[in-house]
Amino acid sequence: MATTSTIQAPRRFTPARALVLGTLLAVIVAGIAIGVSVAGSSSSSSSTALAGAEQTSLMLQGIPQHGNVLGRPGAPVKLVEYGDLQCPICRAFALDTLPTIIRQYVRTGEVQIAFRGISFIGSDSEKALRAVVAAGAQNRAWNLIDLFYVNQGRENSGWVTDSLIRAAAGHVDGIDVSALFSARSSAATDKLMRGYAADAQRDMGGQIRTPTFLVGRAGQPLHLLQIASLDVGQFAPAFDQLLGR
Repeated sequence: MATTSTIQAPRRFTPARALVLGTLLAVIVAGIAIGVSVAGSSSSSSSTALAGAEQTSLMLQGIPQHGNVLGRPGAPVKLVEYGDLQCPICRAFALDTLPTIIRQYVRTGEVQIAFRGISFIGSDSEKALRAVVAAGAQNRAWNLIDLFYVNQGRENSGWVTDSLIRAAAGHVDGIDVSALFSARSSAATDKLMRGYAADAQRDMGGQIRTPTFLVGRAGQPLHLLQIASLDVGQFAPAFDQLLGR
């Protein structure tokens, strides 16, 4: 339907009308101010949010961590993972397989997992690994490992920023963020990273592949775990055999 407009005679601008309009204007301005405040608050909140933070916290809650190791110190079986934090297959393991292993074997105190990070893909690998090793000095490495995998970006695109590291660390209870940043380039961090790289060369015969897994009884030599896929069913038989089931 077509609309029409009519021209009306101008209304008298009385003091009473001025008061009403002034009040309405004040309400509108207040409403805008509140809207801006709420939007700003929401934006500030979302800027510190990080994908997977709550799930990571719940998955690891209550499980002992020491350096790069997750699990009870006296666990009878040990699993070692060599991984690059930019490796998409390592990410698939972290997201699809690891939570079940943690729930069924690590949380029960039967298996202990050690993460030996290597950074052969590129600069983002090294930057992320430095943050993880530094977090290990505060026994929070596994929190950052999982959060980096959840939020993994395109290889060597610069996705491992200081802002991402701060956001990840900000979701980890009990971590000192300033100490984390200062420890990234410490001599202790450099030494551990060199050690992981040397271990990888030794255990993989000079052919670096990630992820690579070693398994065995605690305190005994570990052996390469040959798997055809990342299904939990590829890991469970080895664990159960070592546990005497």
